[in-house]
Amino acid sequence: MTDLADGTFKMFLFMRRPDGSSIGYPMTGLVRDGVISFTTYRKAAKARYLLADDRVCCVVVDRDNIRRGTIASGRAYPIEGTEFTAATRPGESRFAVPTSVTDAVRDRLESGKRMAFRVALDETRPVRRVEVPDAQA
Repeated sequence: MTDLADGTFKMFLFMRRPDGSSIGYPMTGLVRDGVISFTTYRKAAKARYLLADDRVCCVVVDRDNIRRGTIASGRAYPIEGTEFTAATRPGESRFAVPTSVTDAVRDRLESGKRMAFRVALDETRPVRRVEVPDAQA
């Protein structure tokens, strides 16, 4: 993958609603061996949308420079929670994730309250200059 190293990262996940309109979510993702994975609650709209239409676009924010990143598009498919937790490594996140949060995610994956997805990538490309306009009313 372009500009993505193994570990956890911040991303924006875009997908389609049933009416065809797009929707995006800020997410924490995981890259392992060039593959993006993430979790969500099984009952969340996000999970329903992905199960109905698997096309996704992930905008992954560069860990060292928020004005850079990678666009990764492909198709998301469900994986076993154990596959996701097996790919995680304690202490590898570049941003603070409390142990209580990682423990809760792991417990909810094991109980089935959360589910994991993996993205089969079709394309990746760098975004070299992301402009963030002022949010003035």
